[in-house]
Amino acid sequence: MTEFEGMKKYYQQRDLAAKEWKKTGGKVVGYFCDNVPEELILAAGFFPLRVSGDPKGSMDVAKKNLLIRYSTREDFVHSMFDMLLTGKYGYLDYLVIPHARDSIHRLYQLMVEMKLKNPAWKFPVFIFLDQTHIPSFPAAAYDHDRIVDFKKTLEEWSGKKITDEALSQAISITNESKMLLKKVAELRAAEKPRISGVEALQIIGSSMFMLKEEHNKLLKKFLEKASNLPVREGARIFVDGSPQDNLQLYEIIESFKATVVAEDHCWGNRSSDGQIDTVLPPIEAIVDRYNRKSPCPRMYPIQRLVDYCVKSAVNAKAQKAICYVYENDGAETWLTREKVKALEEKGISTVNFQNQPYLISNSEQLKTGIGKLLA
Repeated sequence: MTEFEGMKKYYQQRDLAAKEWKKTGGKVVGYFCDNVPEELILAAGFFPLRVSGDPKGSMDVAKKNLLIRYSTREDFVHSMFDMLLTGKYGYLDYLVIPHARDSIHRLYQLMVEMKLKNPAWKFPVFIFLDQTHIPSFPAAAYDHDRIVDFKKTLEEWSGKKITDEALSQAISITNESKMLLKKVAELRAAEKPRISGVEALQIIGSSMFMLKEEHNKLLKKFLEKASNLPVREGARIFVDGSPQDNLQLYEIIESFKATVVAEDHCWGNRSSDGQIDTVLPPIEAIVDRYNRKSPCPRMYPIQRLVDYCVKSAVNAKAQKAICYVYENDGAETWLTREKVKALEEKGISTVNFQNQPYLISNSEQLKTGIGKLLA
């Protein structure tokens, strides 16, 4: 099995590494979104695993629940919640719900209400991690206190103190991961790309489903042989919009003579932006990184998000862009118009797909739109 096949296996079997960890007596902390500081989870001795959905899986249990129908209407959130309700995430010991997009944020209140109404619901022990949405000094001060609280909670769960040495070691591991993933991004954005968007999503995503140290080992060996990878030809595409925690969209785009050279969503290059400063004390460094990380739809001001999107597309030398926004994804919908306008002003022709399904069961309209863009 090649290094890429190894990472691909863990991308496809997202519970595999976590369940292997549990067999050794370890515990698993699940988390939503890329704004949860996994360094603290690692330093506490836990396995951090990012919660993802399954567009091909059932969402029936979640959608039948009146409380979630009131809280959120986004299918990718329905999918993740359905997996929690039906036990597919039964191997999680703990769960962190951050102050992210509203639909994720509301899951905390929803789960509290469900437990009050029916204690039989089996959820992992869960907490809410509050965060601000503005990169500023007062916001950083508030976030500092919340992250210190999070550290105390992790210490209660593990029964041991999280030392600065353990934090520094965890930061070293995640910084190495970001550095290696940056090299993957460079291979995609090169004049002659050597990695497809489909391959990149699997490499990036598998880093969220494996222990970082093990993923780093595989990725280093993969990159050592990168010069032997075949060169890709065709249109250079940039993707923006809703979180792509699956391969459907990229597979359709790259079924044309095209390569997704970069993207602006939280399952792509954005997750590896921003090394943690190793000069600062560990907690302060973590607060600084997560307060000033690459912007996502929960952050303000809007111009910062637009500028980041355009810069990412330009740096990757994208020729065309595709915005793909899920049905009822209000967090992305309100941003798209400004992003499309800014991309077009840079000479990057863009097609904007709004109100799209999480499960792409009929791709003909999508293919027609992409075909016109590439014509």
